[in-house]
Amino acid sequence: MKDCNALVKDNRLVAQDTCLMTLACELSPFTPGQFLMLRLTGTCDPFLRRPLAVLSYREGIVEILYKVIGRGTSLLAGKKKGEELSVLGPLGKGFSDPRPEEEAVYVAGGTGLPPILALAERMGRGSLIIGARTKDDIPLWERMQNIGGVEVTATTEDGSLGIRGMATQALNDLLKTVHKPCVIYACGPTGMLKTAASLAQVFGARCEVSIEERMACGFGVCSACAVRTTAGNQKVCTHGPVFDASCIEWGI
Repeated sequence: MKDCNALVKDNRLVAQDTCLMTLACELSPFTPGQFLMLRLTGTCDPFLRRPLAVLSYREGIVEILYKVIGRGTSLLAGKKKGEELSVLGPLGKGFSDPRPEEEAVYVAGGTGLPPILALAERMGRGSLIIGARTKDDIPLWERMQNIGGVEVTATTEDGSLGIRGMATQALNDLLKTVHKPCVIYACGPTGMLKTAASLAQVFGARCEVSIEERMACGFGVCSACAVRTTAGNQKVCTHGPVFDASCIEWGI
């Protein structure tokens, strides 16, 4: 984990309300699923850092893909080339690698694409399902399609790109065709993660999920991001954000 200032190299809109930011900073090697805590320098507004998953890190350059939702991310979207941010990380527990005999299936919905895309790019094998409301909500579509060894499927609720419907239905259909051990990696809305966990049980697959929770500190001090598991309450920022799906008490 490092705490350093990062220089903004690029910060641009790549889908509806979604930006891709490129930063120059020296980090420790990261595991897909880990995250950074970002803060605007020279101000205490907003007071708390914002947790954002690492999309990629290579030779001093880090990519962050984020949805502009509230005040913090709106201010982040306004950062220009040459400005600085305070960066803390990488933090948390990331995804495990698929075992040699396992078929890898990656599923992303909502704001859950960054850790899933990071893992798919690193592994270079398997199938990736991206779900969104419309085609305008899907960032980096061409980049996903260009991952060697990974078959990509889009699902949209309005049918404007790929299959009309939900990512979980595409996951169900895909799992019916897999005839060897399988591991599912998922990040997105809680309902999607719960369904992915249920499908993993039905089809006898391993399943790891990246949980999205509000975080205040990012390294286990405040306990604001606790999630219920079979082992009791655990902190998403330190025990996760990636968990074995069978250990989560979904409660919805």
